Amino acid sequence: MKPTALVVGSTLAGLTTALRLGQRGYAVTLIEHAEPRDHISARHTSSDHAIPLVLMGGHTATRALLETLGTSNDVQLDDQIGFELLLSDHRLIRLRRPPLPAPLHALAGLAIFAGMPARDRWRFLMWVERTWEQDPALQVDLDSHTAEAWLRGIGQSEYARAHIWSPLSRFLLGDDVNTVSAAVLLTTLMRHFLSSRSHSQLAIPLLSMDQLLHEPMRQALLDMGGTIQTEFVDRIAFNMQRVTGIQPMTDNLRVADWYIVALPHQCVPTLLPERLLTRFSYFQHIGELADTPAVAVHLWIDEAVQSPRLILLAGRTFHWICLKRVADTRQTHAVLMMTGPSGSDRSDEDLLKSAEEDLRTALPAMSKSRRISHHIVRAPRASLSMRPGMTAHRPLQQSPFPNLFFAGEWTDTGIAATVESAVVSGERCAHAILDKSVE
Repeated sequence: MKPTALVVGSTLAGLTTALRLGQRGYAVTLIEHAEPRDHISARHTSSDHAIPLVLMGGHTATRALLETLGTSNDVQLDDQIGFELLLSDHRLIRLRRPPLPAPLHALAGLAIFAGMPARDRWRFLMWVERTWEQDPALQVDLDSHTAEAWLRGIGQSEYARAHIWSPLSRFLLGDDVNTVSAAVLLTTLMRHFLSSRSHSQLAIPLLSMDQLLHEPMRQALLDMGGTIQTEFVDRIAFNMQRVTGIQPMTDNLRVADWYIVALPHQCVPTLLPERLLTRFSYFQHIGELADTPAVAVHLWIDEAVQSPRLILLAGRTFHWICLKRVADTRQTHAVLMMTGPSGSDRSDEDLLKSAEEDLRTALPAMSKSRRISHHIVRAPRASLSMRPGMTAHRPLQQSPFPNLFFAGEWTDTGIAATVESAVVSGERCAHAILDKSVE
């Protein structure tokens, strides 16, 4: 008889786990957790619809998953797409990637980056050299400090911190250097810019995450004989040693050999008995996780861009812009992102006005273009906050119960809570279950 697995949540992490287990012959049931009507207002807006999909070469697990699904041809890394930075004086400067092996390509690119004052470039390169030689060694407590404090400590000027490092931090981690952990920012920079030349390449696909990942995985799961159901999960049932089932609100207890909860972290405590929340530090840590909000203004413009672009903004209302051509049209889809709490209370009219101003400033050639339509998305829980100390609260995928796992970008994957983290988390859940099945 096939081993059975029950996955609660059709998130990217949940679908990844379900797909990998299905490929190994497990009978998988995926429950799409739907809250009753009187709970819907409390749910956060899905970040999938707020944050445009921008992949980097360092997202190796996501790229491998796209290969598996047959959608990788729609997500091509492109040397023509680079990090462009709009400075406060309205200059648009691109971070170059010289044709050198890693990490020289990144260091040489920084050395010639005209957007950063020469003194800041020199100080950062000197810090890299001294750290490489362990003179002094890298601080071991960086996760207890903000990136702002770390950058100030290695001699980065206030201008560089505010106008170079903060825009990059907002794109990579969803918040500025005053908020994010120094360790997380440094780890992310090393992963994407210093480990491999290809890791800093960008891909801005025309298709959405649903089209590239979610829908193909759902179809693949069904093709393998998996089951997908939509229900409101009321609670997880336990005995003293293990999970005994998943209890929907209006149906009988669902039982399986393995259980994977792939929901946003704030949904987890509501599914657990109070005695577990107080007894296990594992679940208490989940309750300590926090999110950062974002606002996305989507603009459709009657002028086509030649190729996708990513522009980081310094000293503007919005923090970065993603532009891509609308397939089979002469239109451009521009998404202007504002991360952090600053946009939460602003009216739609104010956001739209600021978005158009920032787009005109970044791309004066589009000043005369006509806006065809727009859409504003507010995501109060767009991404996991990467503030100091948060890493210690991110749980492993394996819970204290041997047949219960948690999948999500918010779990401990060793990387920031991104699309890549969600895929890695799902893969690790599947691998852990497969390993336990042969014990």
